[in-house]
Amino acid sequence: MKNTEKFISALLESWKNESVSYPFMQARFHKFLKLSCRQTLETLFFKVYLNHPLLPDINSLRSFLIPQCRHLYHGISSFLPMTWNFPTTADLKSVVSREVRFVGREILILAINDLQITQKERSHLFHTLQLISPRPEYYQFEKINIQEIIEQIPVLLRKGDLLAELSDFSGLYFTAHELEPLWGSLQRYKFLPEEEAKLENFFNLAIKHQILATLQNFINRNWYSPYAKIACAVYITLGEIIPWAKHPFIRRLLAASYQEAKTLINLQK
Repeated sequence: MKNTEKFISALLESWKNESVSYPFMQARFHKFLKLSCRQTLETLFFKVYLNHPLLPDINSLRSFLIPQCRHLYHGISSFLPMTWNFPTTADLKSVVSREVRFVGREILILAINDLQITQKERSHLFHTLQLISPRPEYYQFEKINIQEIIEQIPVLLRKGDLLAELSDFSGLYFTAHELEPLWGSLQRYKFLPEEEAKLENFFNLAIKHQILATLQNFINRNWYSPYAKIACAVYITLGEIIPWAKHPFIRRLLAASYQEAKTLINLQK
């Protein structure tokens, strides 16, 4: 495991520096995937991605993996169903699992649309996509009908942003100092396309974990409330189906934080 981690770190350095050695190291990486797929991908996602400065967010992970799609889809397809084995909010690995499945889905869809793969391979990839779709057994909400939530996700998400205004989520609000990198965008009430990456960087793994844990606690405490169903829909889709930076709940959370921060600034004048 240590040797694999050391190699992947060197591979990332070579990739970032556009080194002449990168194609050779990349070919070796692909060989690792064929010989020891699970160990290689577990090391990449749950060791290197958690700590390496060259993979600070999901966009950098995508940039590294997507160009290698044709060489990765076999290994990714067999690995993705295993990512549901982690408890939903036990630690940062649960957050990484969501990001891995999100990028993995993109890799599988690109492979499915590749005219060079066989119909048998395409059918297998479709099957994998079904396996990694949200299912009731993947979530630990005893008093909630998760199947019903999954079926109603589009309807429930219409009010998903409103959760951010509830006092239960005020503990997630960001201070003016924390919002400083996003202040200009929040003043405009709009994020330009080139600012999306900045927004993705803002939500690091620790913040994402805290948001998911808060949602989970809210659902378990208020299972009888109609808001619990909405919270479930938000919980299931965050970083799994909808990117964090584009999720309506996250956008409203930032807007509420901004308004709160502005109010405090005005009170201090």
